[in-house]
Amino acid sequence: MKKILLTLGVLIIAAGGYYGYKYYANTYKAVTAYAVTPEKVPEAHQTVDQSGNKIAGYTSYDYTFEFIKKNGEKEIMTYELSGEHVTPYAPNTLIKAEISNTRIVSGPNEIAQSEVPASILEELE
Repeated sequence: MKKILLTLGVLIIAAGGYYGYKYYANTYKAVTAYAVTPEKVPEAHQTVDQSGNKIAGYTSYDYTFEFIKKNGEKEIMTYELSGEHVTPYAPNTLIKAEISNTRIVSGPNEIAQSEVPASILEELE
């Protein structure tokens, strides 16, 4: 009986570790990607929390970016830029972000043209 419980415990721990790592790799393991901001600045709107309640004094801008990763893959992601005194991205600006398969992990931040690899810059323009 002890051996069965011990074996079952080891299998549960192994399965938990496997699925935990899979979740981490899919959600947080990021790669560098580049995009261009849209020609038109999105319309500002009142920021709301997860419950749908308005957050007083906060404004948001909703962006959809077509990121190009360093390996050449393209990924479309949405991003909400929000804050009390938030300034939208300038139109047609190059941005850099760290993205995973499901979210933007870090950034996006405006960058100079010289910071973008030449192969990616050709695809962005």
